[in-house]
Amino acid sequence: MSAWQLLLLGCTMADPASADPTVALQVTPAATGEQLVRVSVSFPEGFLREGRRLVAVAGKRRIVADVRVLTRHPTTPPSVRRALVTFPFDFADTRPVRFNLALGRGAAEAGPSSSPAEWDGERLVITGLGGLLLTARPIAPERTSVDPPSIEMIESSPSFQWVRFRFADANWPRVLEVRRDCFGSVILIAHLQRQEAGFGYAPELGWELRASWDDPDALREGPLRCYDPTGALRKGRSLEEVHGELTWVTRLVTWTPEDKAPMQQASWRRAIAVMAPERLAPLTPTLQYPTEAHVDLRPDPFAGYPDLQGAVEYHHEAILRSVVHGVDWGNVTSYSDDAPSGAVQGMNRLNHCPTMFEEGYRTGDRRLVEAGVLWCDNMVDQSLWWGPEGTGGTRYNNLLAMGQPAPFDDTAYMWRSNSAVSFCTKGYDAFLLAYEETGDPRHREALEAQVAYASQHVHADTGEARNIGDVRDFVRLYEATGELRYLDEALRLFRELRTKLSTGDLFSQSGAPIVPAPPFIDEDDLGYRYPFAKPYIIGYALAGLPELARHAPEEPKLRDVVQAVADFLAESMDPLGGWRYPHPRSSHLSLSQAVEHAWQLVQADRCLGPQERHLDAIEAVLRQRIQAWRKTGRCLGSLSGWEYAVGEAKSPADLYARYPHPEDRDGSRDYTEGAISLGGSPPEGLVYFPEVLAYYLEHRPGERLLAPPAPAEPLGRVLNRLPGGSP
Repeated sequence: MSAWQLLLLGCTMADPASADPTVALQVTPAATGEQLVRVSVSFPEGFLREGRRLVAVAGKRRIVADVRVLTRHPTTPPSVRRALVTFPFDFADTRPVRFNLALGRGAAEAGPSSSPAEWDGERLVITGLGGLLLTARPIAPERTSVDPPSIEMIESSPSFQWVRFRFADANWPRVLEVRRDCFGSVILIAHLQRQEAGFGYAPELGWELRASWDDPDALREGPLRCYDPTGALRKGRSLEEVHGELTWVTRLVTWTPEDKAPMQQASWRRAIAVMAPERLAPLTPTLQYPTEAHVDLRPDPFAGYPDLQGAVEYHHEAILRSVVHGVDWGNVTSYSDDAPSGAVQGMNRLNHCPTMFEEGYRTGDRRLVEAGVLWCDNMVDQSLWWGPEGTGGTRYNNLLAMGQPAPFDDTAYMWRSNSAVSFCTKGYDAFLLAYEETGDPRHREALEAQVAYASQHVHADTGEARNIGDVRDFVRLYEATGELRYLDEALRLFRELRTKLSTGDLFSQSGAPIVPAPPFIDEDDLGYRYPFAKPYIIGYALAGLPELARHAPEEPKLRDVVQAVADFLAESMDPLGGWRYPHPRSSHLSLSQAVEHAWQLVQADRCLGPQERHLDAIEAVLRQRIQAWRKTGRCLGSLSGWEYAVGEAKSPADLYARYPHPEDRDGSRDYTEGAISLGGSPPEGLVYFPEVLAYYLEHRPGERLLAPPAPAEPLGRVLNRLPGGSP
């Protein structure tokens, strides 16, 4: 586990040697000897005031810890909500060590006033390494500007320093980062931005490191190693090293023109080099210290149901295999049983990322939190629009989905638009979680940029009514910070939607009045001409409105819309346990994505109270997922219309000729004749499964989910067609 995966759930306990409250911390080192413990700690409200000294107590050993405050509880007086806690410790072995974090006497110790690096011409000189002289030259296009960099000290404590050098440039702006710890580890990151309009590929980008020692005694600390922690995800290049007795030169090239790493206008590429003593455990791909640190986890809601626990573990692994490797590393697109990592193409919205963090917190699985951080990193570099006009918005998810050709005929990358698209900007509250895990100011900057963009450009009464989903981002940010501006934005979006409510407090995708009797609809082109309540779109209302209702219980129509949309989802669900797209009576039945709609029903009932018809719909979704997994080890993806499967239809036009009205088509033949896809899912069909299952088990026994379906019911008819024997 990595350092940032600290699962402190606001708990305190007494230090046996003191009556004062402490925060318990169990640390398992990744290597023996002196290691740096650097963890992101969630502190209970009122426990730690800013500027107070914090002591890590292990038995008779007391170590003063460095504290970098990241966020604060919205209370008066303010107290620390989340902070990076750093201290060195000598581990005799790799067994867990229990620490109690206690308040010490006096103020926190101040860090060095000097920078850990200096800019000298076209290279960085790393200071404070004793007898070692280290210089680092970024390998990047030549700057057109000769202006010196602006310097930002991010963190300075006795154990850790972090500084950024910002270089403005007309063609290739860049940011160089240096992080240095008390054991002599140095982390170098070169961020390069492309200003040229249009599409292109990354130039040569990397680092050249030159190290020299004053005398052989300076090597007594042991050998050094240089590496890139992200290399395995990037499928990166090897080092070129030349070593002498007291000098060595390392050239680490992350990208070359031959790699053809796509680099669009205003996007970023990074090159990372870590130089550290070999005795220290390597950093994780998110540049965190690989110390496992946690407190007692919450009780397992699936205890007593081994099959359900197995299904949850399957979903965890599927989430991790949704992460893209290669030139788009860190993006999260989709899962396939046949692929070790995520597909190239996929959606490009961060709204499912916070749940990955939350599930990582619940289970203690650091891999889920790390995947969430990587996704945020990718969004900052590849998917946020940092250019003019709409700065801070999200690029459209992919050009192929827009019907545009891939630049250079290169389909090995998900090319994004070179502009911001208002309805794609979702999930920016994940950047707050990523910032709280890493302390990386890029995530805080991304959060502020996206909030500014959404406040100006995201509306629920013009363009896309699905923007009502952004209410969740604003409410979560309000709950974390107490800043009323976020609550005001959430209310603004709902009040805009309220002007577009149609039949039965529902709404269409465009916000136009719902057509009372539309024709049979099997694809979006026709559906846009006849506005209707679309399950895929209307479900966004349940992402945030139930939470908003807790803070604005008297807001007119708010609870009415939550009730109406939840009832609509429950009523429009296909009996198999999924929703059809785009219309509730269309021929295509999505089954993998159904978990997100079930999660939306969970949010509604947490606001309204559990309702049997909603629980019935949640149960149907869980049954089709669990029963298919138990039989095949895979999940159901979708079910196509039987007409396509048997060759009686080749396009929607054939169905329109056959079915004038939605009710004219009987979808029950799909269960026995429609084509079944198996073993794939988008992220939204995976990340919400544990939460939905846990909520269901609060109200109904798990035996209902595990009981085999009757052969005549839709699920039984579909399972009978799957390999693996009897359901």
